[in-house]
Amino acid sequence: MNQQQSRKALVGVLVLGAVLLSAPLLWRAWTTGHELDGKTKVFDAATPRPVRDMLGCLVHRPEGGLKLDIVTQNHFSDPARGITVRIKPRGQGSRIEAWVTQGSVLTAGETAQLQGCAAS
Repeated sequence: MNQQQSRKALVGVLVLGAVLLSAPLLWRAWTTGHELDGKTKVFDAATPRPVRDMLGCLVHRPEGGLKLDIVTQNHFSDPARGITVRIKPRGQGSRIEAWVTQGSVLTAGETAQLQGCAAS
């Protein structure tokens, strides 16, 4: 391999590395920009509870409650029901927000779980 081929190979490796390192940021930007298209906010509450407590509360699956999958950090969804939930850290506590596909509503169990998670 001559010097020119070595440089091309090095540039190719560096470009591939940059793409791989930026993939999580690109994924977050894409999901953040597209996940709420056609959805309506149905829940928004501030809570003194820290994010880690909110995570534990949301992943607990009571009968009739939310059945969320983790999308990214502090971002959950239930694709079957068209529900998106986000937890936003605040200075003291956090904020929980939920959206559903337009024309849909949360069930009583889902609303109760969100309200219970937001309660101090």
